[in-house]
Amino acid sequence: MTAMLRLTRGTASAAETLRRYAPLADEFGADGIDVDVERADLLLSGTRAAVDEAAAMHAMARPLLHRFGWREEDFVYSRNVRYAETTVPTLDLPATRLVIDRAGQEMGWEGATHGHGLTPDRTLDVEPVDTDVVARLFVTVPATTLTATAEALRPWLARVGPTAVSVDRGGRAALVYRTHGDPLTESGRLGLGPVETGRIEGDADHVIETAVAADGTTLWLRRGTDPVSRHWPGLIEVREMVLDDSYPADI
Repeated sequence: MTAMLRLTRGTASAAETLRRYAPLADEFGADGIDVDVERADLLLSGTRAAVDEAAAMHAMARPLLHRFGWREEDFVYSRNVRYAETTVPTLDLPATRLVIDRAGQEMGWEGATHGHGLTPDRTLDVEPVDTDVVARLFVTVPATTLTATAEALRPWLARVGPTAVSVDRGGRAALVYRTHGDPLTESGRLGLGPVETGRIEGDADHVIETAVAADGTTLWLRRGTDPVSRHWPGLIEVREMVLDDSYPADI
C-alpha cells in the first residue's frame, strides 16, 4: 500500500520546508518528501497485513490518525475505487490530509502528482511561464535517512535555490527550479564539470534537453509550460539513469 500525508506548506522556501519536515518523515519511516509551491507531502508505503483491504489500510493509517488528532471514523475506505482517505481536516497541524491506496497503484488523482517513486515524471509545480526554462536536477548524496539527506543537500540547495524538491530516503533528490540557460551553460554554472548532452523527445513539441556528469548527476531542461509525461517515448530508455525499479516497464 502507498500513503500520502499532506502537511501545511506555509510560506517558507522549499529547502526550509524540506528541512522542517524531514525529522517528522523519519519518525514515520516515510519513503520520501515532495515539496513544491503549493504542497508538502510525506510519501509512505506498507505491506498488506490483513486479508481485508479496508482493515489493512486502517491498520496502516492508525498511528498517523492518532498522531495528528483524527478519529478512526474520520478515515473512510471507498470499496468501489479501493482507496481510503480522511474526510475531515484535523485540528492538530501540520497534517491536513491522509490518503492510502492499494499497492502498485498511483495515488488516485494524486498519481498525476506523485508518479511512481522518485521518477522523472513526478510533477512538482513551480508555476512557470512560457518564457521560462524549467530545470530538474537529479543528484545523489551519501545519506540513509531523510533528515541526513536534507542536511547533505545543503550545498546543492544553496547553489540551486529550488522552487520544488523531491527526496527519498536513499539520498536521491530532484531539485526543480526556473532558469533561462541551455544545458552547457547551466551545467557550468552548477559546477558539474564535463557533461554528455542529449535530448528526450516525446514529439517535436515536447523535448527535454539533458546533461549528464561523470558522477551521474543529471540535469533536465524543458520549456516552462510543457509538462513531463511518463508516457513520452524515450523516458523508459533512461531507466538506468534516474528511474527506480518500481517504474512500470510496460508503458
